[in-house]
Amino acid sequence: MIFNAFLLAFRQIKRNLLRAFLTMLGIIIGTGSVIVMISLGNGTTQQIKDDISSLGSNILMLMPSRGLDTSGQSLRRYFNQQEVDLIRDRVYGIRALSPMGDGSALIQYKQNSKETETYGITGDYFIAGNWNMAQGREFRDDEYKSGANVCIIGDSVKNALFKNDEPLGAKIKVGNKEGSIICECVGVLDAKGQGAMGNDQDDMIIFPLKSYLRTLGRAKTSINNITRIIISLEDGIDSKQKTEEIKQVLNEIRNIKDSKNSNFEIRDTKQIEEMLASTTQMLTLFLGSIAGVSLIVGGIGIMNIMLVSVTERTKEIGTRLAIGALESEVLLQFLIEAIVISSLGGLIGIALSFVVSFGLASAFGIPFVYSITVAIVAFLFSAFIGVLFGYLPAKRASKLNPIDALRHE
Repeated sequence: MIFNAFLLAFRQIKRNLLRAFLTMLGIIIGTGSVIVMISLGNGTTQQIKDDISSLGSNILMLMPSRGLDTSGQSLRRYFNQQEVDLIRDRVYGIRALSPMGDGSALIQYKQNSKETETYGITGDYFIAGNWNMAQGREFRDDEYKSGANVCIIGDSVKNALFKNDEPLGAKIKVGNKEGSIICECVGVLDAKGQGAMGNDQDDMIIFPLKSYLRTLGRAKTSINNITRIIISLEDGIDSKQKTEEIKQVLNEIRNIKDSKNSNFEIRDTKQIEEMLASTTQMLTLFLGSIAGVSLIVGGIGIMNIMLVSVTERTKEIGTRLAIGALESEVLLQFLIEAIVISSLGGLIGIALSFVVSFGLASAFGIPFVYSITVAIVAFLFSAFIGVLFGYLPAKRASKLNPIDALRHE
């Protein structure tokens, strides 16, 4: 009986193909919109995770926070080498620790110039920041110790300054308001692309820390000009616990009794990743819910068309009831028609959502993340819409009086 009901449903859809397609349209748009929104949201979440993981694994970033001096002027207290050494000695579970100086400068090579980020680093920076070399080499120990005028550039700097020229061995002029330096390029970093905050991670030039502080730093002859410290924790280490330990060490050496008055901040990339991913997922669910409203609209469209169909086929229904068809058989017939229409709309919507999701992911430059589970749930929901909104017309058809139905004009 059910098989025959499906055959009759397909025959009825074929008989009114255009009307059936227009009825499906709301379901197609609703199903497709929900899946596309969720796919793009999942792709964005994956992009955020990839961008943050490109910074390095299990990273803590120590930065000075703004405070006020005795005259009420804004003041930042930077880190010094003693604090770096104490953190290294007293906090266990650190895989790599790199004190840094940072700023910006105008760099020039021949006729080409560019404003870029500048960093002074130590050897652990490459480990902590998960950096690899595309060309050349890292700085040698003797270059760190002596503060040699050597530099390593990011991929964006290489493309802007050198174009078709060979960067290795080239002399680059770097200058800012603090001073200037002519450095020899000894390496080019692997490209990482855009960061989680939309910044270009490859737009930078790095120097040995001692060289940077002497020439481009804010206090050229001082080791108390470390503007940030990057720490990479060993795998399995609780970053929250280590954050508290580092706070305790710095507060102790700076004689800060109340941690609320700390003049530094510690950013945990895991927490940043979780926060951004959570925000993106909430936004995805919100947009998916809005798109899901169109499924309800599509269901209302199905109910309207099925009511029209009941009216058009009143004589057919009366004939079936008159020759012995049960009310349950008539109800099942119209209910299956509604389910078939909504299910076909769901399948078409799923197929279109795959194509649209792939195209938009490519256009936006995010990973293509298509969830089969979401597609199956969307299909089942579209079928449920057919049951929900097809029941009333089906019930109305099954309750027709055979005599009145046969007399219907």
